[in-house]
Amino acid sequence: MFRKITSLTALLSFLVTLITSVILYIVPEGRVAYWADWHLLGMTKTQWGDVHTTVGTLFLLALLLHIWLNWKPLMNYMKNRAREMVVMTGPMIVSFILVFLVFAGTLIGLPPMSTLLDYGAQIKEQATETYGNPPYGHAETSPLKKFCGFLGLDVNMALATLHQAGFDSSINENSLIKDIARSRGVSPQHVYDIIRGGQGGDPFAMMPAQPPEGTGKLTVAIVCKTYGLEPEEVLARLKAAGIDATLESTFKSLAGEHDMSPRDIYLIVKGK
Repeated sequence: MFRKITSLTALLSFLVTLITSVILYIVPEGRVAYWADWHLLGMTKTQWGDVHTTVGTLFLLALLLHIWLNWKPLMNYMKNRAREMVVMTGPMIVSFILVFLVFAGTLIGLPPMSTLLDYGAQIKEQATETYGNPPYGHAETSPLKKFCGFLGLDVNMALATLHQAGFDSSINENSLIKDIARSRGVSPQHVYDIIRGGQGGDPFAMMPAQPPEGTGKLTVAIVCKTYGLEPEEVLARLKAAGIDATLESTFKSLAGEHDMSPRDIYLIVKGK
């Protein structure tokens, strides 16, 4: 009975860990997931990560117990035909080589390991294009007053715009951006778009004074979507600074090509 429980626990926890591993592979970057209030099957990124950690630990414990219960058969794998203990048997050598190749190949960027990682990065980039990028770290947890102050927006105009858009009249300057969004079942990015649309000012002037975390990974197209910028104007500003860019160019790649930092590229776009 004990062996059966151990084996079945290892099997079921492995299946759950496998599922959570796939989901964490495709989930948006943390800042994007929180900004978009991302959910899958009713669970947030944090919840999926927590389940992965706890059930993964259960799998590890069940696996260790399974190894202990089956120690003799495992030791037999390391014996030669004369029944002598030889750790580096043929199967062990092949297993060691496979693990080493994957480990080393990942570090030096060899396919198919690099292909797997690149594909995951593409999925996350597409999620950023879909959901938008926060104007600064954990912006969704900011009260409306702080959010507007950080971005140079008028909080009274923001409140008026939100109320006109059908948000509850109880929303005030102390309401958190994420709570405002959840009250209507929308994302914080949608709330930001509504607020920004009601300001009537220059969107470039409403960009944060300093680039938020992760800006270097963003493409020009994503930055335009995040801050409501005209792509043609952004490309023109970069062109005037001697930088040939496309909407698919990342700030990091542009910085590397012109001996700058992503922050420098950001400030050129902002007009500083």
